[in-house]
Amino acid sequence: MNNISHKELNYLKDLMSWELLACKKSFDYSQKETNPARQDLFTNAAMTHQQNYLDLLDHLNSFNQPIGGMS
Repeated sequence: MNNISHKELNYLKDLMSWELLACKKSFDYSQKETNPARQDLFTNAAMTHQQNYLDLLDHLNSFNQPIGGMS
């Protein structure tokens, strides 16, 4: 796999920060919400942002894998 540039790495770092913040805020809102429908909405949003964060992390980790599967 090709290396990524410093600019691309910073962009991915920003995306991960935004996803993490959105996840934390959505989870916090779900804990404070009294309406069950809205609570579910915020919980689902938090889970979506968490999955986005993990997908970005997996993508970044794919650049760290040794070539040919050897350590």
